[in-house]
Amino acid sequence: MYREDYNMKMQALIEDDQTYQATNRDPTTRFQTKNNSFVKRLKDLKLIDYKTARILTRYDSVCPRIYGQPKAHKHNLPLRPVIPNVTAPTYMLTKFVAEILQRSLKSKFSTPSSFEFCKDINGTILPEGYIMISLDVVSLFTNVPRELVKQCIKDRWTEIDTEINQSLFMELVDFCMEASYFRYDGRYYIQTFGTAMGSPLSPILAEIALDSVIEKAMSSLPFPVPILKKYVDDIFLAVPSDAIDHVLQEFNRHEERLQLTVEVEEECKLPYLDMTVIRNSDQTLSTEWYSKPIASGRMLNWHSFHHRNTNLMWPTTSSTG
Repeated sequence: MYREDYNMKMQALIEDDQTYQATNRDPTTRFQTKNNSFVKRLKDLKLIDYKTARILTRYDSVCPRIYGQPKAHKHNLPLRPVIPNVTAPTYMLTKFVAEILQRSLKSKFSTPSSFEFCKDINGTILPEGYIMISLDVVSLFTNVPRELVKQCIKDRWTEIDTEINQSLFMELVDFCMEASYFRYDGRYYIQTFGTAMGSPLSPILAEIALDSVIEKAMSSLPFPVPILKKYVDDIFLAVPSDAIDHVLQEFNRHEERLQLTVEVEEECKLPYLDMTVIRNSDQTLSTEWYSKPIASGRMLNWHSFHHRNTNLMWPTTSSTG
């Protein structure tokens, strides 16, 4: 991509005043001071030990620099905004909060990998007249409604595995979301809506929000949905062939910013993750491997210095649309 095209697309992303807001100065010191204040409160209340407090306390924070990751499989190469939070003042605190939520709140819709999806889906028999569709959230992380996330955590508080009381925990979640900021082209910006790709907290918050939307939509559908599986922002489900528009409307009417697009099976086949799901003549489902048209055909050497979980389980489709 030419530098001019990249800068133009990045500016178009950043100038979305519903998501980002320019600020005159670097807020790193302010966020770092507040981060350390929260850590001290946790330590003084004996909710964390001295070692954990040292890990969560930051003194050398640096403002993250945003970059755009091209979506090579989409027309006109749109950019996905990524904010690497490793140097941010709240990085370790967001990891701490994320670990609590991840071990506490399990999604009943999510599939952990394409292998598990394949195992669950093969041999499933769909009712007569049902077909396969997939729903994809448009820019999931930056469109996660923060108020929805906080309400969902409060509603499911009895499931949260922590000694931190609800009031303090919600303060931590709120601060971690508010302290999303970055630098681009010499200017500083604060993210005012959604969560940042690059924050350890974003995946679990996005899952909480999306699960809430799925539950609301499913409860309002006037027909049974025999199968629904989700991998991050990609939802696979089977619905009556004449109800596709109704399903999409139900999923899109609950949150203004959390909108989905639909892909319908063609010739009884639907690509999902790194496989093609096939609806056979007897309405049973089977799978075969799928590669995108842009796939290079190159593969990782089994003996390369790469974690085997990545070699085996990482889907070839984008996890954020």
